[in-house]
Amino acid sequence: MSKKKRNDKDIQEISVHSTPQLDLFSLLDSRDKHYSNSIDIYDALPKYSLEKRRRFTDIAQAAAKERECRIGDQIIRVKVRPALIETEPGKPELVFPGEREEIIEDALRKLAVNGGIAMIDGKVGVLFTFYQLRNELRKNKHEFKLSEIKEAILVCRGAQLETISDNEDTVISSSFFPMVGLTTRKDIQLREGDTKCYVQFNPLVTDSIKKQTFRLYDYRTSMAIKSPLARYIHKRMSHHWSQASSKHPYTPRLVSFLNGSPRGLSKEMANNVRAMKTALDTLIKHEVVEKYDASERIMQGPKLLDIKYKIYPTDKFVKVIKKANYKSQIVSTKNALLPDQNQ
Repeated sequence: MSKKKRNDKDIQEISVHSTPQLDLFSLLDSRDKHYSNSIDIYDALPKYSLEKRRRFTDIAQAAAKERECRIGDQIIRVKVRPALIETEPGKPELVFPGEREEIIEDALRKLAVNGGIAMIDGKVGVLFTFYQLRNELRKNKHEFKLSEIKEAILVCRGAQLETISDNEDTVISSSFFPMVGLTTRKDIQLREGDTKCYVQFNPLVTDSIKKQTFRLYDYRTSMAIKSPLARYIHKRMSHHWSQASSKHPYTPRLVSFLNGSPRGLSKEMANNVRAMKTALDTLIKHEVVEKYDASERIMQGPKLLDIKYKIYPTDKFVKVIKKANYKSQIVSTKNALLPDQNQ
């Protein structure tokens, strides 16, 4: 049987294949129950659509969405092509992955770090049941119907993510979930609790796990943040701001940061300023940000060109960063003791 044609019975028989590297990604300590792992590069990409309309029936209206973002010293161009799915028999739609897909993917990754991680054919994914996934979402106040969860997974299966470096070399081109093994509608209705499903994560996730470039973050807080932009800022700060302290504020620039975020940059600067203010105020409410300074403005006469922010963390957030730094050191030390994976 072809590896790409696994049926429901095959999914039922898959056992979690554990390796020392996968064990390093897992967070099975009860003290880590509110945490998950963020993924280098992949989580920074502006890959989810936040536009109100993301469903189309006319292919001419659903051209690939292109964006650019800066990660470290590298500028990456991102292309996202929609998934072709049938919401009703004979009625295909082109659907871009959005906030729903982001939330469900984060929940699936949480199930992976809680022991559901599996490796099949050298690719990392997660084994789960719909009961486990719905329960994980409900715990974090995200309620979805089974049909909505299944559709979101199929959207991630069909949507294509392409990343191109600034020298025009393609970094990777793949769907969000390259391989999916779901149960049938009958199985969902009759055996929601124990029927196993499988989702393979994007190759960038596998690459990050193998290279140990993932990082612990406060998953519970992230899932509680309703604003997609505030959630994105929280993840970026959690993953890239390892030196967080009240003496060393986070200093993003409005234009470049929004341009590389899922929200994007509006033509009207007033809308951009308002969006950033709302997101940062949201992070204050969630005890991530203590305060911020938006007074350093770059002007051209009376015209506002950009703002350099100084964002100061709460003590609570700094403690999470220190915990993440400690976990990263442990992972690095343990990984150095593992046999060379390339041998």
